[in-house]
Amino acid sequence: MEHNEIQTEMKMNYETLVGYLKSKYGVAKCNYFTNATCNTRSKQITRTKEGLFCHHIDEDKGWNLGEKNSAREQPYEYQKAERLVYCNYLEHLLLHIQIGKDKYWKEHKSLTFPIEFTYFITPGISSICGEINDLFKKKGSSVEWRNRCFKEIECNFDDYIYILKSFVEYMIECYTGNREQKAIYIGQHIRHKSLGEGVITKITGDDSFGFVTVKFAECEKTVFRSVIDKGEYEKKIIQVKKNLSSNYNQEIIGLIYEKLQ
Repeated sequence: MEHNEIQTEMKMNYETLVGYLKSKYGVAKCNYFTNATCNTRSKQITRTKEGLFCHHIDEDKGWNLGEKNSAREQPYEYQKAERLVYCNYLEHLLLHIQIGKDKYWKEHKSLTFPIEFTYFITPGISSICGEINDLFKKKGSSVEWRNRCFKEIECNFDDYIYILKSFVEYMIECYTGNREQKAIYIGQHIRHKSLGEGVITKITGDDSFGFVTVKFAECEKTVFRSVIDKGEYEKKIIQVKKNLSSNYNQEIIGLIYEKLQ
């Protein structure tokens, strides 16, 4: 891929990128699974011999749609040919990065707490980065189809790093919270996924065995101090970079991590 094309694709929203890729690679000619039982994948669906993956467009709503068991639990419409799009490794990553961004902003009005950086990293992003990181480290794969897909981006190492750095920079630019906090304190605002925003009203004990009382709009909860986000903006940024630099075994690939510093 040319760098200019990657930059162009990075500026697209999810729907626009899907449309662009359909035009670039052509539309799918059959459903992903042959029927609603989702037992058998269509033989004509794969294009790994061309270095391409088949992405389920509705992964912005569903999950793990290419796996039989999870596919059966979700609408078969997600498997229809018109809901599929082809892409290379980097484009697949861009699609999932956009899913991660869109999902975050559907569930949050702001990026205020450092722990929320990790919410952008969807399973799809972790999975794709894990594969790409290993491929660049090992300079390919003994698995024929995976190696063929790697060949499509083998010369795009710098572009891959550019994508990852831009993703991290996007989160940093969106962050509006405290960048200096390193410890919890009374009056600190926290956000709970189901209870919403709350305020710390009481702190007892030490970091390992103490308790924190949090007042939410409709209730009050006492929890271990260790589960409360201490802020630690810099540490959370490092955690994100390590996540994006890791492989399937959670091994940090130095070749990637060093470039994200």
